[in-house]
Amino acid sequence: MQRIRANGQVKERGWIFPLVLIALILIDQITKLYFHANFTEGDSIKVIPNFFSLSLYFNEGAAWSFLANEEWGQIFFKVLTPIVLCLFFAYYIFVAKKSKWARISLILVFAGTIGNFIDRICFSYVVDFLSFKLWGINFSDFSIYRFYFPTFNLADSYLVIGMIMLIIYILFLDKDAVFKFKKNAK
Repeated sequence: MQRIRANGQVKERGWIFPLVLIALILIDQITKLYFHANFTEGDSIKVIPNFFSLSLYFNEGAAWSFLANEEWGQIFFKVLTPIVLCLFFAYYIFVAKKSKWARISLILVFAGTIGNFIDRICFSYVVDFLSFKLWGINFSDFSIYRFYFPTFNLADSYLVIGMIMLIIYILFLDKDAVFKFKKNAK
């Protein structure tokens, strides 16, 4: 994946990151199309009983159905998404292209954002199908209970992982990081 120059410097090929971006978007869209074509909303297949199932749901809002019941919600997301993508792309071009960590995080953010944006344009909702039942503790009587984590898709996973990586980069890894660790000079 890398090419070593005569002077010993490593230069990455410019086509790798766009290829990864396209592959991630395709994987997301293929999985969503499969569930959209073979399930009806609310259908579920238990993969790991009492923990993980494949369940089709249509999300007209953002995370946790934020703004799903607002008539203007879809318009808001369809207008906001290209603006946010342009801002992240500018950050990628001017700041992040010097760091492999930042580029990988932004590729994940782009793939997730574009994957869900395609759904919004095609269906006016996002296709979600990964459903987990988790355990929690009720601190009033210290009993254990189960709850359903909101159903999500691969694009949502890309977005969350990419944003966590980007935050780590900005806070700790960038040359101008907020919490820069200084090496002790000997």
